[in-house]
Amino acid sequence: MIEPGNTACLDGKGRAHAALRQWEDAVTAWGELAALSPEDKPLAQRLAAARRSWDAHNRRRAKAASRFPIGTLSTPEDAPLRLRLAARFQRYSTSTLNAADVYDTEIDSPKSVVISTDGATAFVNSLEGRRTVIYDARLPGKLASVRHNFSAGQADLFPAGEPWFGYKFSADLPPEGPNVFSGKPVEGELSHGGRYLWIPYYRRDFDLDGTQPSALAVMDTGSRKILRVLPAGPIAKNVAASPDGRYMAVAHWGGNTVGFIDISSSEPAAFAPAGLVIIGSTQPPSGSEGMDRDRECGLCLRGLAWSVDSRTLFVGCMGGAGGVAVIDVPGSGAPLLSGRVKVGGNPRDLAISEDGRWLYAASGAAGAVIKTEAEAVRKAAAGNGASVAVSSVSVGGAPRSMRLLPGGKWIFVALNADSQVAVVDTEKMLVTARVGADSFPVGMDLTPDGRYLWVTSQGINGAGGNSVQIFEISALPAAQGYRMPPLP
Repeated sequence: MIEPGNTACLDGKGRAHAALRQWEDAVTAWGELAALSPEDKPLAQRLAAARRSWDAHNRRRAKAASRFPIGTLSTPEDAPLRLRLAARFQRYSTSTLNAADVYDTEIDSPKSVVISTDGATAFVNSLEGRRTVIYDARLPGKLASVRHNFSAGQADLFPAGEPWFGYKFSADLPPEGPNVFSGKPVEGELSHGGRYLWIPYYRRDFDLDGTQPSALAVMDTGSRKILRVLPAGPIAKNVAASPDGRYMAVAHWGGNTVGFIDISSSEPAAFAPAGLVIIGSTQPPSGSEGMDRDRECGLCLRGLAWSVDSRTLFVGCMGGAGGVAVIDVPGSGAPLLSGRVKVGGNPRDLAISEDGRWLYAASGAAGAVIKTEAEAVRKAAAGNGASVAVSSVSVGGAPRSMRLLPGGKWIFVALNADSQVAVVDTEKMLVTARVGADSFPVGMDLTPDGRYLWVTSQGINGAGGNSVQIFEISALPAAQGYRMPPLP
């Protein structure tokens, strides 16, 4: 029972409902508390954030869901590459007609998937489920899940002292402190030959506006245990390990910065901050109290791609003026920003060809995949930041993640707004094939042998998506008179 007028109880009730994404109840509790405490600015900010989330929830639930049966084939059928939906894990239907269509309650807004280096295991980050669901990628079948909930008894997982990279927590924290939280896992990255899986947290559950320092977990892929939880900046969405094993880069969507962690040791206890590169404004504009840093993110840093020699990091700027930021990573000394280059759009995801020559960018704003020479981007950034020559192909609505098939001939891209996966011929820069995907496809990864493509369809606040699809990839003889598929 909530004692009428008890401010501590009302605040706790609001926080509990917000943690469960029960936005209407959170607004009710905090609204009653705000009437009792009209001068409480942190409370006003939490209430405003909860109201925004409630509005977004109601809007998004109205969207219709797209779903495709097991066995769905890509079109055209005579394309040189074919995708077939071979299996799926989903949480929208308990009544399935195919044994390969598996109901799994832990698939709650799956954001990304990472396939182990040996191709045996798939790690799916279930954003709203606040867990990483682990599958046998060969059967496929479920193995385990790891929850991203931390209590006071797990303090030894966190480094002592202040947050890294110069970030500070505000005073508006839960009574238990910042390290008692649930984390929302976003992307993932392997390091140390696949021994560790790095999982950044979109935000800590109490941080409704994305203004507090976030964190990232380091999981042992063998034991499936979290070994360390390291500090990060606001809204840590993406991570990328340098090919030489020296650094892990962390893109801070809410801070317009990239943090670098020294991972040259084999033991997570020795991992340490190695520099922060500022690309855009690190603070919200003046007079913007209560701003949602997730939406007002400035350059909205997202995609990360390392050069094959580990001397350059390319960073996709999804917001603002867009482009690709270039960070020089010298053999000694801290990483430094070289500049930012226009590439014809605001890229969300980046990819580098195996030989390091080509840089690919998926631009949601342009609805296109863009190709340019990585060295030209690097030189332009070191010069005047002028635009570079590009080739591009229109793929459809809101392209998200991309993956290059081994060999580099084909690139797959998730089309979030069109419920499709498109296949692009990287030499001709033409769409070769398309296949339907459950609503809001967003993340993907390939098995190392190039035989299977795993795709996560996120879903939004319980609407659509909520599935992980496994597509079998087949190369076919080129058909005479083959026609390219049209835009959606």
